[in-house]
Amino acid sequence: EAIANSRDNLSVQEITGWNAAWELKDYVADGAHREALERFFGGNEPDGQFHSGYALDQLPEAAFLAWLQNPEGFIETEAEQYIKTNQEKFLLQFLKNDALLAEYQALIQDPNNPLHRVKAISEAIKTSGAKTVTVTVQKNGEELSFRTGTTPLRGRYNSYNTSHIAAADRKEFERLFGRSANYSAEDIIRI
Repeated sequence: EAIANSRDNLSVQEITGWNAAWELKDYVADGAHREALERFFGGNEPDGQFHSGYALDQLPEAAFLAWLQNPEGFIETEAEQYIKTNQEKFLLQFLKNDALLAEYQALIQDPNNPLHRVKAISEAIKTSGAKTVTVTVQKNGEELSFRTGTTPLRGRYNSYNTSHIAAADRKEFERLFGRSANYSAEDIIRI
């Protein structure tokens, strides 16, 4: 309530600690993208809300006695102290939320991103409950249908290797497309 999901209620406006600055830089460079992908494929849109993360693990005896004598006063004092000593940590959370929301929105708002097709394939495979499927791909002007296990199609990767293709079909795949060729979500025209 004291932060009220607004960085304007913080006493700091920039990250000054080297550890927090490094954490933010790392998150912006890669972590936000990875988390946006996890949320996209998990159907878990980021809420962008501030969450304090406060946890009271063990209450020392003196603190426990203070709580027994005045629970409301103890909680207020504890909250004030926690907020006072964690301002930069809270700002870091706001900045990481900004980066995550930007990555997630960029992904959602780009209908040409191949990950939308990857997600649709993954969800269709999960819904079907099938262990194997017949996939038809079109690559380099060639079309091929083959039986494959569904495990790689359930993931979030745009490229599928041929190890799950039935052996006889894999030989035909290698003959048509090359020994080390893979196929992608864009290559799939029918499942």
